[in-house]
Amino acid sequence: MSMFCYQCEQTAKGTGCTVHGVCGKSPDVAALQDLLVHACKGLSMVAVRARKFGVKDHEADVFVVQALFSTLTNVNFDPASLGGLVTKAATLAERLDKEYEKACKKAGKTPEKLSGPRASRRATCPGW
Repeated sequence: MSMFCYQCEQTAKGTGCTVHGVCGKSPDVAALQDLLVHACKGLSMVAVRARKFGVKDHEADVFVVQALFSTLTNVNFDPASLGGLVTKAATLAERLDKEYEKACKKAGKTPEKLSGPRASRRATCPGW
């Protein structure tokens, strides 16, 4: 598996690691970390919209901080743990989607059609 990781100050030649991370990160871990960042972006997108309608989710708020921290250099290179975080991000986003839609309906508004990380969730990740 090939990789491209430009995340840390240790990147090869300052341009990014392409075979294996100088820090020891494997291509699988780099891909899972990228996916986790993408999932956190999607979760955050719906959380911001839901908050406009008074929906707050403390668990989701704390999760995003913890999940993003796990992508920092040398913090978490465990594929199983990262996969679990990706799954949890999807679960939290689905829950917030439902709360957001319910709050919109209550306010007589149409939920905003999201683009980017939340737009493609069902097309690319069955079960999201």
